Amino acid sequence: MEGHILNTRYGLDDENIISISQDAKDFALFKGISMRTSDLSQDARVPIPICLVPSPFPMDWFQKVNDLQPYLNYIIHKIAHCKDILKECLSSTIEVDEFTRNIFKIYEAVEKDEQISLGLIRSDYLLNSDPNGRITGIKQVENNTFASSFGGLAPIVKEVHEFVLEKLGRKGFENKLPENQSVFMLAQGIISAWDAYGNPNAIVLFVVEDVTNNICDQRALEYAIKEYESKLEVLRCSFKELRNCVELHGKTLLVKDKEVSVVYYRNGYMPEHYELEDWETRLLMERSKAIKCPSAGLHLAGTKKVQVYLSQPGVLEKFVKKDIADELRELFAAQYTLDLGAASGDNAVSMGIQNPDKFVLKPEREGGGNNLYGDDLKNLLENIKNSEERKGYILMERINPPLIPNCILRRDNKPEITNVICELGIFGVILGNKEDIFINKSAGHLLRSKGMDSAECGIAAGFGGLDSPYLE
Repeated sequence: MEGHILNTRYGLDDENIISISQDAKDFALFKGISMRTSDLSQDARVPIPICLVPSPFPMDWFQKVNDLQPYLNYIIHKIAHCKDILKECLSSTIEVDEFTRNIFKIYEAVEKDEQISLGLIRSDYLLNSDPNGRITGIKQVENNTFASSFGGLAPIVKEVHEFVLEKLGRKGFENKLPENQSVFMLAQGIISAWDAYGNPNAIVLFVVEDVTNNICDQRALEYAIKEYESKLEVLRCSFKELRNCVELHGKTLLVKDKEVSVVYYRNGYMPEHYELEDWETRLLMERSKAIKCPSAGLHLAGTKKVQVYLSQPGVLEKFVKKDIADELRELFAAQYTLDLGAASGDNAVSMGIQNPDKFVLKPEREGGGNNLYGDDLKNLLENIKNSEERKGYILMERINPPLIPNCILRRDNKPEITNVICELGIFGVILGNKEDIFINKSAGHLLRSKGMDSAECGIAAGFGGLDSPYLE
């Protein structure tokens, strides 16, 4: 059935899928859609999983979430600069989660300093459908405020799909594949922060892993920065390297004796990214006048508990007009905290145990592979229902996305047509301080697709493939 649909839509069949798939892989590698892998040398690059053809996506919903992204940027930015809200949202989490507690301590140490922050944000969405597969709306999965990835490669996926459709002899698709300038718009966001800092000789610091597997996505952003601003130097350092070369002179941050204008974190969103000395480095950089992306406040504003807070009645109206609040609220799935000793928390735990297939259990973690579903959700809730540990989780209504026929091309795997689930990410850029917003805009998109049996959609974590929307 899936093959018949792809044949009708794109002219893809059992006879041409092998050759077209190899052509697509070669073109994708030629264009840089690749990454390092732990089983080969650091000089080796392998294909990133990618869908063979673009997946259909409703134009109205695509446009709606694009139009609403600046409002989400604004709300998240305002929360990042409001200690009372962050404390209200995270008070129970910081009691049981050392990682969030450490970030909050850094935030408290610097929150009185009036500083500019840069947000390169990505809001992720799934279409929602009824039992018959009819699309009923679109729901937000989460907001990402830290190391929002694949903005560098997303525009190239569109080029791959244009190449494939042309090879298949398809015509009239040009207006169906929306323009995507994510890499350039994110680069311009970093350049704007560098410009706002006010020293044209200062550098931009990328804080990266010791070994970066998702290297091509990061380099694409770096090279886009250089393309727009050739005099701007980008320096890549890991936390381990920074221990020996970072200094704070007054409020000026120096790395390898070079003044830093912007600190862009691509590492530091998981506990295992830090050793004890690295927390001191993070605090030192946060104390500086360099513009952080994200700041500690913006890091905390992207947490699950803040997402729950925004879904509560009357909250959005504190930030935006009622008509916008109503539109945003339609995007939110039902969400619940599991705070111990609260009737609402006890009720949420009971709901999850009794109906585990209707919910997702989310810890306060990023990077993929952390969410729990079905029996795993039920078993964990039963184990922690009387424990302080449950404060570190939220329960979210499970979204029911429609199944879309496609073919995820993976390294050393034979192409196979199957049903996938598509997750749309909308990038946003916001630059400002507590009082003023200097830049606030949508900044392109990312579509990722995963097999229908996969619980996660992270590409770097190995759960899905890069995709692009075919608007209908």
